[in-house]
Amino acid sequence: MAVRADGRASRAVLRVCLATGFVTLLDSAILTVAAPALRSELGATTAQLQWILAGYSLTFGLALVPAGRLGDRLGRGGPLAVGLALFAAGSLVGATASDADVLVVARLLQGVGAGTANPQVIGLLQDHYAGSARARALGAYASTGAFAMVLSPLVGGGILSALGPAAGWRVAVGLAAPLGLAVAVVAQRVLRRGSGGAGRRTPPGGRVGGGFDAVGLVLVTLVTLGLLVPFVAEGPRAVVLPLSLGVLVAAVGALVVWEPRYARRGRTPVLAPALLRSPTYVLGCVVAAFSFGAALGYSAVLMLFLQDGTGLSPVQAGLVTTPGAVASVVAANLSWRLFRRFGRRGVTVAVGAKALVAAGTALAVAVAPTTTVVAALVVSQVLTGAVAGLTISPNQTLTLEGAPGTERGVAGAALQLVQRVAATVCIAAMTGTFVARAGGAAPGVLDAHRDGLVVVSAAVAALALVAWVASLLDERLDERLARPSTR
Repeated sequence: MAVRADGRASRAVLRVCLATGFVTLLDSAILTVAAPALRSELGATTAQLQWILAGYSLTFGLALVPAGRLGDRLGRGGPLAVGLALFAAGSLVGATASDADVLVVARLLQGVGAGTANPQVIGLLQDHYAGSARARALGAYASTGAFAMVLSPLVGGGILSALGPAAGWRVAVGLAAPLGLAVAVVAQRVLRRGSGGAGRRTPPGGRVGGGFDAVGLVLVTLVTLGLLVPFVAEGPRAVVLPLSLGVLVAAVGALVVWEPRYARRGRTPVLAPALLRSPTYVLGCVVAAFSFGAALGYSAVLMLFLQDGTGLSPVQAGLVTTPGAVASVVAANLSWRLFRRFGRRGVTVAVGAKALVAAGTALAVAVAPTTTVVAALVVSQVLTGAVAGLTISPNQTLTLEGAPGTERGVAGAALQLVQRVAATVCIAAMTGTFVARAGGAAPGVLDAHRDGLVVVSAAVAALALVAWVASLLDERLDERLARPSTR
């Protein structure tokens, strides 16, 4: 049963949740600004840069489901604080890295920490809020993330401009350490008082299924790697592609067989069959995954384009993306009104608009005069931020409402898992495509980098189109279920 949305305990929990989301998203977005500096100062290869940017999302996603299950069984306070502590430790390791491989390992550790903390956030919001209050809470969570996206390029760019690339990237990476530890301490104090479900939690009327689905988690990892490796491997494509495809097909087949069998033993699988049997939940996950993956992949590429392609400084590059991030914050704060009035239809329209904006961006970058490309990107970012802000929390709310009540923590974790898997693949694929298209051109040579951004923008439009189809299918399904039977 949800706690009253206007209670003091719920407000304290909400503040902890917002702080957790802010810190983890701020760190991720800062690193995209620092990507050119990482490449030059650490001598990172394209594959290493892809791992630095995408590895965080990889381990973030893989930690989500077991951490969500742990929160369901033991309470959310402990895993939240431990996750934030790991996140801070990874930040310290990364800030002192001597080469690119060490930074890759640090980012993987940070991802584990963030992936342990964030499913507790979704679970806490569902435990303490319901209905339109939950939509507003998720909207506040989304707007906090958008606010982090506003600050991160400016903070990261300011640090790099003030300290220079050599010291600046280390400070930018290490900034998450004191912030993460501070939030961990506050979270422990708030949740220990009993306001956040820090004690053991079990579903109403029963105990949580025992055991830990280690086999399922390994299979999900193999599926993710099967999707990721073709974009980051440096070996011969004739060997890498068939091997990755074989691993992917085998892992998917084994996962389909294993998960129902594990559930029939009375255990709780990584991907609960009850979730997969809910069309609303599955289609909502498709919308979230394709939208989220495309957004993070494009964000990483845009920062590379603005600094390497147009020759802008990190601060100037941050200023280009800031209006779009502000638009996303404003839209996220209004999104609960869209949800209350239009439901799934509002999400469908917003996602369709995102596909049109991405297609328009590809066309504008391809044909715009050199002097107007940056201005066109500012307009594109504002439109993209607005439609994204209107989409995120309503889609999350509708998706999680399609999950069984006893699977709250895992439903939220699985939703974030598919988002992070999509982000991992999209970041690696889009950055790899952009760098390959640029062909090693010198910074400031716009035309050599323009082709890469056009291709990536077109890919974003295609991914948004898939998300639109999924949202439309869910809308039609809802209409069919709501239609009175004529029998």
